[in-house]
Amino acid sequence: MKKTIELVRYQLHIYFKGSKYAMPFIAIMAFLLIMYSMKPLDIVDSYSITCYALFLVMVWVGHSVAFSEKNVMEQIQLLRVQKDLIYYGSKVLFLLILGFFASCICVLFPVIMNLLNNMEMFRLPLTAYDVWNAFVLLLGSSFVGGTLGSLLHPRVIRERKLAIALTVLYTLLTVVRTGILQELPPFRFAAWLFPPVDSIASISNNQFTLSQTIPIFLTLLLYAFVFSAIKSAVCSRKKF
Repeated sequence: MKKTIELVRYQLHIYFKGSKYAMPFIAIMAFLLIMYSMKPLDIVDSYSITCYALFLVMVWVGHSVAFSEKNVMEQIQLLRVQKDLIYYGSKVLFLLILGFFASCICVLFPVIMNLLNNMEMFRLPLTAYDVWNAFVLLLGSSFVGGTLGSLLHPRVIRERKLAIALTVLYTLLTVVRTGILQELPPFRFAAWLFPPVDSIASISNNQFTLSQTIPIFLTLLLYAFVFSAIKSAVCSRKKF
């Protein structure tokens, strides 16, 4: 566990020491400022849209992190820890921590705006229960987005243009999955290949309930671990 923590700390240090975090941070802050520049809003709808935005930003983050890794540094780290499971496990934890930070920003920003607007930002009172449910969905969306973005690692697909094209295509199909199902019912046989981020928008009665948010979160978490396992297995097999 100590080696995993040290690897994660090193990865966080490298990530925040550079400027790779700047543009995704600006993008999510710009979205939040635009999103909450109007009122009143529906609590569920606004947080659902934010989940989509955070998913897209984290796909970007995951991809940029994957393609910024250097083979030499990876080899050195692997030699130091001696175990692939520890090394690739630290990568998963690193993305989860980035997603956690991003989710905290996205869930707290509306709370702050609501306070600054005399509790009139939303049509209904914003409760701690709403905030908790929203955070769970945001964390699931961010984690699955980050792992999806890092799936086509340079050691999985060396050609970056191809990796970007495939990642963008897969991401778009994930976002519009429901629309495709409505227009092309046979698509349901392939729909399971895409994480159900779109299911967040189907939360009924415009009210968060744990019976809806927890299954969605667990499903997104499952897809995130599958993406991570696939990437780790391929990278471990192909070596350098």
